[in-house]
Amino acid sequence: MDAANQTAAELETEGPSWTRRLLLWGLPLLAVLIAVYFYGSAGRYVSTDNAYLQQDRVDVAPQVSGNVREVYVGENTHVTAGQPVLALDDSLFRIAVDAAESRLAVVRTDVVGLKAAYREKSGEIGVARRAAEYSMREYQRQQELARRKLNSVSQLDAADRSADLANGSVSVLELQLAQTAARLGGNPDLPVDSYPAVRSALAELDHARLDLAHTVITAPQTGIASHLPKVGNRIEVGRAAFAIVTDRSLWVEANFKETDLEWVRPGQPVEVDIDTYGRRSWHGHIESIAQATGAEFSLLPAQNASGNWVKVVQRIPVRIALDREPGDPPLRDGMSASVEIDTGPHTRFDRWFGRGR
Repeated sequence: MDAANQTAAELETEGPSWTRRLLLWGLPLLAVLIAVYFYGSAGRYVSTDNAYLQQDRVDVAPQVSGNVREVYVGENTHVTAGQPVLALDDSLFRIAVDAAESRLAVVRTDVVGLKAAYREKSGEIGVARRAAEYSMREYQRQQELARRKLNSVSQLDAADRSADLANGSVSVLELQLAQTAARLGGNPDLPVDSYPAVRSALAELDHARLDLAHTVITAPQTGIASHLPKVGNRIEVGRAAFAIVTDRSLWVEANFKETDLEWVRPGQPVEVDIDTYGRRSWHGHIESIAQATGAEFSLLPAQNASGNWVKVVQRIPVRIALDREPGDPPLRDGMSASVEIDTGPHTRFDRWFGRGR
């Protein structure tokens, strides 16, 4: 009886010890294996909330400076390409056009006068040459009479002097003709508007007219006009007067950590949640991935060669095209979003064991 009780006591002692070992080592090991399996099986989807809606925006700067005379559209109004948006005070520009037109008329008159002077000098040269020919013949006759002793020396000298004067007049007129031809660009037979002086005046007139046309600022493309100035505001060349946000092209710029992009490729499907519309999702696809991190596009890129370098995970912009459908609520530039990319049948096991690269 004592031996039976001793055996039962030993069995009772060994039973709880084995159970304790199982609970102490087996269950934690099983939990770790399950956790590793679920963690390693994940990784197909990558997501970020560092994403924002983007639309093409054009900052419209005036070509001329001036005070705003009239604003044709209201703030956040839809405009079409070529539609007038602003008008500047054009008084000085109209005066400039009138001055340029007057200068052009003066230059054309000068050119016409030079062409007339050229023709006049050409006629005078013809008359002078005939006179010079007559004087030479007269001198030759006086020389023949002098050999025959039929005239005086004074008559011969007078004939010689007349011939010299006639030839000199021809030379002077030819020089004047050459000078007039030079002022006409060397070609007196061109049309009036083909001469350099006239073309310069025409260019000044075109410039003045273009400046006058630029006093009316039009929308460069279709979209929503924003940040319009008020009547009387002064706008300067090179500074944006207003902005046009296009209402056609719309995409999401998501900034992913560089460690999340191992399996991300253009064309993969994306689910997009807009913070404004919490109960609605949009679908899209990756359109492109930036070739450089966002830090490389900053005004002052990081100098990683310095001695106090600290490694920071970089962000790489990913452009996502949205699939729009009729009846979608309005989406606006700059809205916050969250995106999730389906990278396909890739898991963390693939990264650990180097598969599917």
